[in-house]
Amino acid sequence: MSKESYRYGLFKFTAKVPKCNYVWPAIWLLPGNVHGNGSYGTWPCSGEIDVLETVHNESFGSFNIVAGYGTSDLGCTPEVQISCNSCQPTYCTSTTMKNESHADRYFVEPTNCTAGDTSWEEHTFVLNWQPNELTTWIDPVMSWDAKGNLVKVEPKAEPASANDRPTWKMYRRQSTPTWLAVDDYMQQCFSEQPSADAPFDIGFKIVLNIAVGGYGG
Repeated sequence: MSKESYRYGLFKFTAKVPKCNYVWPAIWLLPGNVHGNGSYGTWPCSGEIDVLETVHNESFGSFNIVAGYGTSDLGCTPEVQISCNSCQPTYCTSTTMKNESHADRYFVEPTNCTAGDTSWEEHTFVLNWQPNELTTWIDPVMSWDAKGNLVKVEPKAEPASANDRPTWKMYRRQSTPTWLAVDDYMQQCFSEQPSADAPFDIGFKIVLNIAVGGYGG
């Protein structure tokens, strides 16, 4: 985890990501500390930004944003009430990761573990974090003006092997239900503090890690 916290901006990560052997590498951001403790409570109340998650032989990365709110009982069922408990001990996790829809995925490159492909080639992962909008690209075309200011980021062309999977992904607050789902919690429990894009309006630290086992443990 980085020592410094960052809020908003363009983040560029160049990495040769390991694959196969059921490894689970990730590039992500958390507020506060490794437990995700931030201004709005413990994880997931203070948010999480996943620039890249990939497991074993997947040809894609997942870009997700995670938020949450305190509840009167564990879970997200309609009868559960919002609680200003900072996500301790009970909470609802509100995440864009939906395994059945694959909407969080972007294409990186094919992986053939039986042929000994134990890593992807080197790629550049770019996150643009702005109020009310987060975007991730893989190997985008970036244009700069004469003064060195970034003026454009364009997705790279989708290769034939992508099978129509995009090479970038964007979340806008107003069209992302799982982001909007935390509004009542923020307004009821932090009426003097949050901006509209909470919890993604506070400083986050960068985390690079490799786990083993994937989502199934």
